[in-house]
Amino acid sequence: MTSMRAVVITESLTGGDLPAVLSGMEDRRYPHLLDERTPIEITELTVPAGQAPAAALALSAVLKPRLYYAHLIDEKRMLVAFPHTVVDIPRGDKDVIAHARSVGALFGIPNEQMRFAEMWDTDHPDAPAQPEADAR
Repeated sequence: MTSMRAVVITESLTGGDLPAVLSGMEDRRYPHLLDERTPIEITELTVPAGQAPAAALALSAVLKPRLYYAHLIDEKRMLVAFPHTVVDIPRGDKDVIAHARSVGALFGIPNEQMRFAEMWDTDHPDAPAQPEADAR
């Protein structure tokens, strides 16, 4: 069975807890510096591919209304959960990536925190830009 890796900023959750649909799927939590200066905690989960769309919708329902998103990713696609919205990005689809960034902007998410094209190759691409990844 294939799966998707979910990446959630713990502080982005309105009640501080993951949705019940993700119960038992958590792999690890670790500290991270967002934009190399804001301390946050990352929660990673392994979600069976068949449950990923429902998981993305559940995450979108519990995200704080501004500044945050969560994502689920495998080799071919990424589901980006924004507050009450999910965008399904096929790998390498520049138009859908641009659309996802415009959706994120509606929630005040800085452009430099939405480097979706790089996320297939770099876990946290909030270090200096990698133009070769955007050229795909």
